[in-house]
Amino acid sequence: MLILYTSDIHANPEHLNSMLNVAAREAVQAVIIGGDIVPHHLPEANTLGVLPAQALYLNNVLIPAIKEFKQHNQAAIYLDLANDDFICNRKVLEEHNFELVNLLHLQKHRFTEHVDIIGYMMVPPTPFYRKDWEKPDSLEMPYAPGNIVALDGFISVNDQLVETFIDLAAGDTIENDLARLSESIDRPFIFVAHSPPYQTLLDVLDSGLHVGSISIKRFIEDWSRKGLLVAALHGHIHGAPYRSGAVYTTIENTVCINPGQNEGRGSNLRYVILELKDRQTPPNVRIIYEP
Repeated sequence: MLILYTSDIHANPEHLNSMLNVAAREAVQAVIIGGDIVPHHLPEANTLGVLPAQALYLNNVLIPAIKEFKQHNQAAIYLDLANDDFICNRKVLEEHNFELVNLLHLQKHRFTEHVDIIGYMMVPPTPFYRKDWEKPDSLEMPYAPGNIVALDGFISVNDQLVETFIDLAAGDTIENDLARLSESIDRPFIFVAHSPPYQTLLDVLDSGLHVGSISIKRFIEDWSRKGLLVAALHGHIHGAPYRSGAVYTTIENTVCINPGQNEGRGSNLRYVILELKDRQTPPNVRIIYEP
């Protein structure tokens, strides 16, 4: 089985069509997008506001592009929003769930006869104001040491931006979410998590600081040791592969991937083709660059 994986297509307005063209050319059986799908800069946001502008993009650009792709290609599409996408507009995608797309967050899908796919889009607190997809990593370590974060910001509620504050002592953590998600795992699976695992080649900033999730790393270690984690797919930290020199690494026996993005770096769009042979064999990884 051939899989195209990418993430953070918001970084480049050409990314969506380029990705679908690559998927068609490579004749993949599945396309997986690891979060952050609405472009950073939407001209309509200046007049309509950011929430209507994001909804307009999903309705008028993303969904039509996927519909056109599906007319000539049978590849299943797995995706979800992430920390740069406001959650109130997820209802646009929910209207097409299980038809055009398969939403990933906190969901388990039957991916192949022997392998599931499971998603998790929350990230630890960031310095940014959009907080829909943020929560503490764990009670003991709400975010990675040395990180600069903002606990106040905005969430989207009923198509409005509402001020919020992340309560580090509330107990609503990524660690607890992953513990509940673990209860559904009963066979080999691919894990799609927007945040990369902490202190790896996939979560390092240009400054050298690591900003990934400690709980996600522990989750990967645990399920890899149990022999059930086929691959872990990530994004979020656009520059990590440029800083570390690596698009993928290995944790225990599991290949972990962050394609990275080229925003402001003058290089091409990047896609990863995974060849999934069977549930015991690690997938082959091939990197594709597109203008």
